[in-house]
Amino acid sequence: MTSPSQQPPSPPSVSDATSISPRRALLDTTVQLDRRKTEARRRKLESILAEFDWRFSTGISLVEFKATVIQECITIHNQLRRTGARFTRARDALLEKKGRQISLRAHIFNNLLQVFASSFDISEERDCRLAEKARLLLENIIPQLYAWFVKESVDAVLNDRLACDRAKEPPRKKRAAFEVNLPECKRGKNKGCHVEQVIRQEGSQLVSLLAPHLSASEQLQQAVDIFQKVLQNSEMELSHGDCRRAGDCLIALEAKEKATHALSSNAREWEPLSDLLGFQFVPITFPEEKTV
Repeated sequence: MTSPSQQPPSPPSVSDATSISPRRALLDTTVQLDRRKTEARRRKLESILAEFDWRFSTGISLVEFKATVIQECITIHNQLRRTGARFTRARDALLEKKGRQISLRAHIFNNLLQVFASSFDISEERDCRLAEKARLLLENIIPQLYAWFVKESVDAVLNDRLACDRAKEPPRKKRAAFEVNLPECKRGKNKGCHVEQVIRQEGSQLVSLLAPHLSASEQLQQAVDIFQKVLQNSEMELSHGDCRRAGDCLIALEAKEKATHALSSNAREWEPLSDLLGFQFVPITFPEEKTV
C-alpha cells in the first residue's frame, strides 16, 4: 500500500485545466471594421485570429460598428431612395463631401456594393436602374452586417457587464427608410444599461492608472473626462455618443479578466490599456498598403 506521498497525481480538474489559459483575443472596433473593408485586410486578420482559441468583441464595439459602417450604409441608402435618384450622382456627391468617413464610404461602394459606372458614359435610364439596384442591395447588406458582427465574426460579443441597449438593437427598415440607427438613450424608456455603475465601481482606479498616458492620447483624455463627470455626479447619465467617446476604456473594462490578448490598430490607446489591465497587446498594421 502506498503512502499519501507516493500516491499518483490526480488528473487535472476542470478549474485546473482552465487555469492553463487558452489564448482569448479581444478585437477592438478597428479590427472589426478592417475585416469588412478589403479582402486583403480580411485575409491577413483571419490568419492572425486563427492563432487564438477564442475571439471576443464587445457591445460598445458593436455600437461603434453601427455608428460607422452600418450608419454610412444607411446614409447611402437614404441618398439612393430619393425620387429620380441616379447612382453616379449619389455616389459622387457622397464621396466628394468632407468628413472622417469618406474613406469608409469608398470602401462600401467599392467592396460591399460592387456597383460600378462612369458618369461620363452612362444613360440617365441606366443610371436610375443602378441606383435602384444599389438601394436594394443595401437593404440586404445592412442587416447582414449586424448579423455578421453578432453571429459570425467572433465567438462571443461581450455585453454582460455594461449591458448596452443600443448594441442589442439590429437595424430595422420601416416602409421605405431604416429607423434611426442609434436612438437617444433615455433611462427608464429605452436604457437599462450598467455603464455608469461600472464606471463608478472601477473608473476611479483606471483614471488614476491612465494619468501618465493622457498627454499622448486625446482619445484617452476624452474617456477620462467622461469618467470623471460620472464619478463626480451620482445622477449623470451617458448618451451613446459619450460611450463612443469613452469607447476604448469601456471596451477594455467589459473584457477585463476575460481576454488574454487585445488586438487593435490603435497602439496609442490600446498599448497602455493592455499594460494596465493585463492584456498582451497585438498591434495590427498593414505595411504592404503603404505608398512609396
